[in-house]
Amino acid sequence: KKKYAKLKQPEGFVFLKDLRGTKKEISKNAGASLYDIGDGVALVEFHTKMNALDDDIFNITTEALDRVEKDFDGLVIGNEGDNFSAGANLFMVVVAAQQGMWDTLDGAVKKLQNMNMRMRYFPKPVVIAPAGLALGGGCEITMHASRVVAAAETYIGLVELGAGVIPAGAGTKETMRRIINPAMKTENAEPFPFIQKAFLQIGQAKVATSAEEARGMGILNPQDRIVSNRDHLLAEAKKEVIHMAASGYKLPAPELIFAPGRDMYGAMKIGAWSFKEGKYITEYDSHIATKLAYVMAGGELSKPQWVSEQYILDLEREAFLSLCGEEKTQARMWSLLQTGKPLRN
Repeated sequence: KKKYAKLKQPEGFVFLKDLRGTKKEISKNAGASLYDIGDGVALVEFHTKMNALDDDIFNITTEALDRVEKDFDGLVIGNEGDNFSAGANLFMVVVAAQQGMWDTLDGAVKKLQNMNMRMRYFPKPVVIAPAGLALGGGCEITMHASRVVAAAETYIGLVELGAGVIPAGAGTKETMRRIINPAMKTENAEPFPFIQKAFLQIGQAKVATSAEEARGMGILNPQDRIVSNRDHLLAEAKKEVIHMAASGYKLPAPELIFAPGRDMYGAMKIGAWSFKEGKYITEYDSHIATKLAYVMAGGELSKPQWVSEQYILDLEREAFLSLCGEEKTQARMWSLLQTGKPLRN
């Protein structure tokens, strides 16, 4: 023809740019938007800088869950940005900490915890579609999906230690549930290797360099899907919601978390101390790791026992807030904000 021909859009594709500003855009604020992407499926898109999590995102996601409960068959959380989410809004956290706004900070962490727990026990399928970076809070959100449909190139992990804190949006609890719980359901199982794996994964801020590697780390489940072509990600996530709803989705039963108690707390503290003595980590890294060990042990329990998810959530939030009050944590946060590099102070 010797002229341009318009490419036909494939059937069933989801392109958010076509929905912006139309009737399909149900709700919007500065941080996120909620769309009706057809066939009974809603979608939440983040659009802050680096898709960092803030109050706007929490508000739209909560509104989405309210609406999906009444009007839709399920929800997709995903976007067309380079990154799914680089984690919490550090600027907001460090400024609140330096101004002593502890109630505000506690409220924000609680909001993320409650949102994640609501997604995990939501009566309809919530499919999360990460791609690019899904770090810290972005990883925590992903871990509370009913199902994940991830782009093959997804860099995902709990990196909070680099910012001088521990995962507190239910990430520590969820890592324990996925790595320690399955083993401890066997009678007389030895907890140490599993606790060590979970402790090192968070303590060394490990990041999976692909979705398949994330599966091996317990961040993705065996039934989660991986999509090679990024352009197909949202369409595949939508198909997954439709499939799960049609096949009679049932929310998971609540689980208790295995807390190993004070003996294992001692063992983890010794581990952190020997890393520090061997000059692998700094004294402050060891201090943060000790806080993490306290949460993962379930506090000062005199013997191993199964505790509620809320018990661990309260411990991780308390550890997070106490670390935010420390000068060295605040210095780490400012370093990340100003240089993009973690400070090893």
